[in-house]
Amino acid sequence: MEFEVIIGDRTANIEFVEKIGNYLKIAVDEKIYELDTVTTGNGVYSILSNGKSYDIDVVQGQSNKHFIVNSDMSEYKIEVVDAESRYIKAMNKAKGFDEGNIIYCPMPGKIVKVFVNVGDAVEPGQTLVIVSAMKMESEFKASKAGIVKEIAVKEEDTVSGGQKMIVME
Repeated sequence: MEFEVIIGDRTANIEFVEKIGNYLKIAVDEKIYELDTVTTGNGVYSILSNGKSYDIDVVQGQSNKHFIVNSDMSEYKIEVVDAESRYIKAMNKAKGFDEGNIIYCPMPGKIVKVFVNVGDAVEPGQTLVIVSAMKMESEFKASKAGIVKEIAVKEEDTVSGGQKMIVME
């Protein structure tokens, strides 16, 4: 399995190379790491790498692709970009579903969460709305900075493909 992890301004390509029991071999930007991992609690992991032990606490963030990871008195906000996320992003760009000022829903689904209100200032990459479709949740983000002018959907609404969700100026 291969995916990207975004931590702040850094993006790392992650690939699971091998998993046998607690042993995990991963490639991070093509550098191989061999890890001995143990789940010690709900979202709490003990990881041994090169003779050094790390205790990691993982908490789900605003969606199933955002996490807050705590380790060694530091907190990291992480976004996982997997094949589904890349597909949706490519589909949105290819079909013009994010025209910069208008965010359209590319497929039928249900609005799970709307994160903004009319008049809110938004930054590029900020999550605006989450849609559930085909048992998967997809985040729709602002492609540029702007002000929310109109919200055409609300939580629990059923939406169709091509339906306008948010207008920005």
